[in-house]
Amino acid sequence: MAWWAGRLDLLDRGGRLVSSGQASGSWTQVPDEVAKERGATVVRSLTRSPEQLRELTRRALAEAAAGRLRPVIGQRFPLDLAADAHAAIQSRRTLGKTLLEVG
Repeated sequence: MAWWAGRLDLLDRGGRLVSSGQASGSWTQVPDEVAKERGATVVRSLTRSPEQLRELTRRALAEAAAGRLRPVIGQRFPLDLAADAHAAIQSRRTLGKTLLEVG
């Protein structure tokens, strides 16, 4: 079963499923007919130019510097347990950002 199959039921009619990340090596592919049955919109990979991506990155960094954008840090691992951190990410047992702590 695809990971998204059980998640579409969590969407209310008119909900939006955002295809993000590429932990599996490719974008999430929710069939259009499945989304249509649920009345959901699937937002797929970004189709932005390098210049647009640079501008979005600049704006995001400015928001972060101003304290208005803060990442969710779900878990921390000491650097010597980096392999465990990678295993947790790969097995999708993580939430938010995973940090490796030095020192």
